[in-house]
Amino acid sequence: MWRWIIRIWVSFVVFWFHMFMGGLVLASLVHLSLRMEFLFLRQMIRDHDLLTMFLLGVCVGLPVLDSRFTGRGWFKSKSGLTYEGFKLEKIKRWMWLLVSPVLILGVAAWIETQSNMGVLGSATFSGFYHEVLMPNCSAGGLLRYRGDTTCVMNLLTVGTWLASVGYSLAPAIRSRGAKVLRAKRSIEGNVAHG
Repeated sequence: MWRWIIRIWVSFVVFWFHMFMGGLVLASLVHLSLRMEFLFLRQMIRDHDLLTMFLLGVCVGLPVLDSRFTGRGWFKSKSGLTYEGFKLEKIKRWMWLLVSPVLILGVAAWIETQSNMGVLGSATFSGFYHEVLMPNCSAGGLLRYRGDTTCVMNLLTVGTWLASVGYSLAPAIRSRGAKVLRAKRSIEGNVAHG
């Protein structure tokens, strides 16, 4: 049981660390593109926050978590055995499920807000979609969220969950891409020899 708790904890730490570092790299790329007067990247991120979070999750999930990230010698049990081989690459596929409570928390916060306003009985799926899943947060820059709790909740809950979905899909995307690349090299090799 403790082994699973530690594996899940380390998976969360690695996920958040990769997301933080990926966010820093993305912010640096945006800053560099603005200095070069190439505004497309900034505009794309501004207009498509959730897509950006998903793609960021895919990008940070692509590197393989090998033995350097598996807890070799990090933790020791009372018996003196170390928790070796956390196999974080296998847990990566389930990160969307592990982060799902964040999305559920966002939905619960929306329901609570609706009930406090006295409109929960008249709440519709369309209202849920436009207020929780896809609010209009396209105006302004990244700091536009100050004072706009709808967009903050959207980015923190739905955006984080979509990033975890992208992170979880990254191993499948990597393996599919490797198969396509091997097939392309095989075809090119056959054409060169034939």
